[in-house]
Amino acid sequence: MPADSPRKYSPPYISPRTFNTLLEKLKNNIPDRIDRSYLDSMFSGSNSTQVMAALRFLSLIDGINKPTARLRTLANAGQEERPRYLRDVLSGAYAQLLSGDQVNLQSATYNQLEEAFQGCYGVDGDVRRKCIKFFTSMAVDAGLSLSTHITRKVRSTPAGPVVRSMGKKASSKSSRTPEVPQAPAGIPQHALLDKLIDKFPDHDHKWSPEERKAWLDAYQVFLRLFFPDAKR
Repeated sequence: MPADSPRKYSPPYISPRTFNTLLEKLKNNIPDRIDRSYLDSMFSGSNSTQVMAALRFLSLIDGINKPTARLRTLANAGQEERPRYLRDVLSGAYAQLLSGDQVNLQSATYNQLEEAFQGCYGVDGDVRRKCIKFFTSMAVDAGLSLSTHITRKVRSTPAGPVVRSMGKKASSKSSRTPEVPQAPAGIPQHALLDKLIDKFPDHDHKWSPEERKAWLDAYQVFLRLFFPDAKR
């Protein structure tokens, strides 16, 4: 399979933080092949699969998972050089979106960008939202010009669906950020659990106290369901 055929894959919908973490891990230490045995040491199983799909779409690995020259250049670039190389990667991978035929990214609304992603890549729903989140974050890092209508909407959109509590509302007087609980140590992950965790919204410190408490309560219920014997 040619390395320069990114449109055969869906656009990335991993978190921008995951991608940037990978680039830092790869800096001056790129393996001969990027496969699950390498990625599973950093990410959960389902995330590893999504990372590999993202690398293929961006033409950063080829059909047999070997790093391309683009990946080596991007990962090893200095802080000042990286935006230029990232811009080259995005220009190749998102050529259809960036051509201007579907949408003018410098003046478009967020809904227009959604329609462009649907038309170019056939993605919808929560996957499309995550695709847009990744693309816009990378575009900003690369110095591409985006409409303020898009960037404002992306910044105001939660990382995942807001969890609403069925119990009492948290007091609005409290602005203290609750400590995010960790899954009990020593319990192995498996594919089903990975998928369910991926569906759980990321904790966002910009949420209101009520939303943070609702997230915390829901997360604790989630842990009790899967780890009923764990100490709390």
